Amino acid sequence: MSEPAPDRRHCSRCPLPATSPLVTLDRDGECNFCHHHRPVELAREGELTTLLEDARNPRGRYDCIVNISGGRVSAFTLLKVAKDYRMRVLAVNYANPFTDETARLNIDRMVKKLGVELVQFNFRRQLHERILRNNILAWFRNPSPAMVPVICIGCKIIWPRILRIARHHRIRCIINGGNPYEYTSFKKELLGVASGSDLVTSYSRNIFGLLKEGFRNWRYLNPRYLPQTVLGYLFGNQYAPGSRLYGGDIKRIDLFHYIPWREEEVIDRIRAELDWECPADANSSWRFDCRIGHLKDFMYLKTLGMTEKDDFYAKLVREGEVERTEALRRLEVENRIRYDHITDLLRQVNVPVGILDTLG
Repeated sequence: MSEPAPDRRHCSRCPLPATSPLVTLDRDGECNFCHHHRPVELAREGELTTLLEDARNPRGRYDCIVNISGGRVSAFTLLKVAKDYRMRVLAVNYANPFTDETARLNIDRMVKKLGVELVQFNFRRQLHERILRNNILAWFRNPSPAMVPVICIGCKIIWPRILRIARHHRIRCIINGGNPYEYTSFKKELLGVASGSDLVTSYSRNIFGLLKEGFRNWRYLNPRYLPQTVLGYLFGNQYAPGSRLYGGDIKRIDLFHYIPWREEEVIDRIRAELDWECPADANSSWRFDCRIGHLKDFMYLKTLGMTEKDDFYAKLVREGEVERTEALRRLEVENRIRYDHITDLLRQVNVPVGILDTLG
């Protein structure tokens, strides 16, 4: 299967390609995002420890929930919260039918190593598989980079369950591995949401953009899955309107908004203390845990000539965490399309593998 010949120009300061949405390069080849970059400002770790002390629940069995997927970020978050901060953690995992087998083993090992209790849940009647099949077929009918995130709608409907678990156990705090470097702003920009928009504006414009795209491709609005789609965007993450309304009294903490992201430390610690592993054949240790990620990379590469990893490394370079040459070297490897994983995924949801050929 031949690859397209994308624009190979990159920003002269960061690895962001010229094909990235809303990117412009000046005469020196520097992109507008580097021109207007403002360093990420983290809250102090002391503020985090204060929040955690306030969340301790002497009358309950647990102090907090940590969502885990088997990937590197959630593994480190669990380790940090349970071992370093000595919080009584209830680990929660959505048993995603598309979880990589190594990630499943990581989940088992990490909870045993830390002596943490685990609650897992899933959806009945192959709901996630059926939604994914519908949205894959819809996307390939009219490929649009703005609609790539809809492939993950099955995971966006997990928050009502997580909040319900928290309420059942009278837990007032949920901790995630939220990392400001991982927030890919171009997803919103593709839907017409300007960078830096406030929360209310972001959600209203995001919904408008999704509706506009949906009316161009009615298959996304399949009545069988429309309730889940609506639920997914009301509860898409812990800060979505539905989550804030239903879980307004539950504190939500993003770990890497308080402590710096240090990839080497993260990997070293989870390997040494949790026996965490990354698949030997993985292109990257980032987000390997869900096999849908390989399909998303394919979609972005075919429509934009880049993936979320380009945006991630561009942010790290601007922050001085990674050298530009190292970032470009990693992207050369990490952006290789894994057709083996993609075809396995398509077969799992009964989508003809030949659909990939429609993009050349």
